This record gives sequence, structure tokens and C-alpha cells, in this order.
Amino acid sequence: MEPDCTARLEDDRLLALRRRATAAGVPLHVSLALTHRCNLRCLHCYVLPNAGASESELSADDWLALAREAAAAGCFSMLLTGGEPLLRDDFAEIYLGIRRLGIYVSLFTNATRVNRRVVETLQAAPPTLIEVSLYGATPETYGRVTGSAAACAAAMRGIALMRAAGLPVRLKTVLIKETAPEFAAIRALAAPGEKPVRYDPAVHPRFAGDAEIEERHVPPAELAEMESRTVPELAAQWIKRQSEMQRQPEADSPYLYACGAGLHSCYVSADGMVQPCTSTVRYGVRYRRGGLLAAFRKGRAALRAKRMPADYECATCPDRLYCMICPAIADLESGNEAGKFAYACRLAHERSRKISGK
Repeated sequence: MEPDCTARLEDDRLLALRRRATAAGVPLHVSLALTHRCNLRCLHCYVLPNAGASESELSADDWLALAREAAAAGCFSMLLTGGEPLLRDDFAEIYLGIRRLGIYVSLFTNATRVNRRVVETLQAAPPTLIEVSLYGATPETYGRVTGSAAACAAAMRGIALMRAAGLPVRLKTVLIKETAPEFAAIRALAAPGEKPVRYDPAVHPRFAGDAEIEERHVPPAELAEMESRTVPELAAQWIKRQSEMQRQPEADSPYLYACGAGLHSCYVSADGMVQPCTSTVRYGVRYRRGGLLAAFRKGRAALRAKRMPADYECATCPDRLYCMICPAIADLESGNEAGKFAYACRLAHERSRKISGK
């Protein structure tokens, strides 16, 4: 069999594009949190505890002005998220306005508010991807996680409508104690031809000093065992990540934030704070009309000024391949960007032991 060079070629082209964007200081991808409001009240949600008043949300005109600035700078993809973005009465205006700029758009939603009007809007200019968050496979689990057992049926109806319309759906979930018993059942909800259900195994603190989130975490050894039984594609993901790390190893970087945060992408909160990523709140810069690039570059410069300490253990940890190393989350948990996200650290060691058989 001949090697498939297409994927590698696309990866190399994208890598080259990202390098040029990084050098020029422009965002190729921008995530827009259209609202911090949500119709669910999830136990693990990090948005609602930190949300401002709905009156502070950017208007449709603001979002479209920002999108025009991003497009002029070279941005070609955007993510519309929240909160629940479909709560906005002007969602169609914002969505279609961005698509008219020639920008690829993906959407994060809980699907409970998807109806025929929403589907028609999305069909008019189809998105690249619609990721739907699931919080269980049964009404009972939905009730425990979101506060609404009825949300389960509403989400399934919304998913069915989008699938019937041929829209690109992918399911995802959060792996916490409440959803863990139904993890296999949630994964089985992916339709034929869809990618496997994506999952977040390590929910992070909702705000600085949030110790209660530990109550949501699945014990690391239990989670590693569950992954080995339920996620057959995981081995290939580890191999891909190892290849990526070898191409840009953390230990060779002088920066504390060795990820892509702020390099060629950014996040804009519902009230207009431009941040290198969702979690880097301390580096947020207020958006003003005409000032997206300036805000992006200011936040990025502040984040890139953070250098890796000489004694930063994460850089040389043999299990970092299996870890969700994130200085911003460590900052939330311990008040120290160069600290550890303790749960992710324990999970990485358990994954390593499971894979090595030790």
C-alpha cells in the first residue's frame, strides 16, 4: 500500500501558514463567545459563575465589525460558542453575516434550542462543523448534570433535525462522575460516518480557588481504565500527539505557554475581552471598534513575556504526552501559572502506567 501523503501535506501547509501568521501577529482563527447566558445549569460550567450581565454582551453590529476586522487581517475560521449561542435572537444575523465574509464557521451548542428555523439558517451557508455537547445518555443523568431532565429529549430532537438536514454534526461530552457510568452509551450515540464522540476528561476549576470541582473528577486510575476499554482510537491520538511534540518539544521552548495560545488564534468573550485563549483571562484586552489586531497583539505580547522557570517540572516530565499541561488552569487552581493542574498530572501518570503495563 502506498503511503497517504495528503494528510501530511495539508498538515505541513497549515503549519507553514501558522508560522507566517505568528510572525505577522495576525489571528487565523477567532473564537467568539456570543453570549455567556445558557438555558442549562451544568455542575461543572466555568462560564456562568464568571458571566457578566447580559446587557454587557456585544451587539450584532459589534460582532460583525469585529469579524470584518479579523477577515481583513487574514482570519479564515471562526468558532461561535457561549454560553449557548442559540439563545441570541440575532444569531442568524451574526452567523450569516460572518459567512458572507467568506469565513469558515464552526458552532458549539447543546442543541436543545435547535429548530427548523435554526436548521434553515445553517443550511443557507453550511458550517464546517457543529459540535453538540451531551451531558448523559438518559434524562436522569441530564437532570443531575444540567438541572433539566427534559433537556435530554430536546437535545436529541435538535441533533436529529441537523442530521436529517445533512449538517456536519459531531458529538462531545464531559467525563465527570455523573456521566462516567454512561460514557460507553454516550459514545454509542455517534451516527455512522460521524467522528467518534469527543470528550473532556479533566474539567478544570470554574474560578480561582475552586476546590469543589474535585468532587466532579473521576478517579484517575478508573478513568485510565475506562479509556482503555471505551476509546479504541486513543492509541492513534497518542501517536499523533507524540509526533507533534517531537516537531516542537516543550523542553526546547523558552515560553511558559508552549501551546498555541495567542500565537495565531484568540478568544473574544461575550463582553468583548480579547484573550489568547478561553482560560487566559488575566491577559484579556478590551475590544474597541477598529482595534482587534492591537488588542490581540497586546494580549499575546504579555502572555509571551512569561518565560518557563528553570525548575519547571512539566517541561521534562516523561508522562507529559498524556497530560493537559496548561499554565492558565494551573493559575486557576493554585494561583501560580508555573504550578500544576494536579488532577491532570495524576491522570497523566495513570495513563502512562496503563499503557506501559506497569
